[in-house]
Amino acid sequence: MHFEDSTGQVTAIQTPTEKHVQNGQTVTLTCKTSSSIGRQSDGDCKSCVFWYLQKPGETPKLLVRSIKSLHTGTPSRFSGNGADYGTDFTLTISGVQTEDTGDYYCQSYHWINNKPIVSLWYTFGGGTKLVLAGPTVKPSVSLLPPSSLQISGDSAALLCLLSSYSPQGAQVSWTLDGSGVTEGVVTSAESERDGRYSRSSVLTLSKARWEEVDKYVCRVTHDGAPHEASFTKSGC
Repeated sequence: MHFEDSTGQVTAIQTPTEKHVQNGQTVTLTCKTSSSIGRQSDGDCKSCVFWYLQKPGETPKLLVRSIKSLHTGTPSRFSGNGADYGTDFTLTISGVQTEDTGDYYCQSYHWINNKPIVSLWYTFGGGTKLVLAGPTVKPSVSLLPPSSLQISGDSAALLCLLSSYSPQGAQVSWTLDGSGVTEGVVTSAESERDGRYSRSSVLTLSKARWEEVDKYVCRVTHDGAPHEASFTKSGC
């Protein structure tokens, strides 16, 4: 949420809005404010950024105060970072535990001087939901060659599909007869459903280039492991 006065809005934007992680992973949440915190003229509240964790049906629990200081009872795996009078702040959890799931909120303190009115505002970000993902599931990778109708035209497109994998973060690259290529490649953002991810990548070539190349490979790196799907014209 945000607070508003006659000068406009003071906002705190949190990213990502939702993050799926596994036990033991390290995750960093960010909070960016639209104006600097505190009041530099006299040093008032120069480090007033706070982080909270809210569980379903419970009130928010303070984790970090003054940008970096852990509140009483907060485990040492939590750490806050950011500069005094700054606008960019982070909360890092080094080695996520099951109990860390929930909604994380940043709160910032702003001094707005709009004479003759001086206002003090506490602004909350929209929150980041931290979800514990299941075990690693490798992606299903398939490569679809261009249709005969496409080949008869001026260009040809190959489609690489990645589906049903976890966690997120799969990277896609292409090789043509063993050489890497980036021109003509468009890869979608990852989409998520029920904790499983998918994405696609399209390679578009001129008809002349399509006729030159024999072997096409879509290479995928996921959770440190390689996967691939290939299509060879001479093998058809």
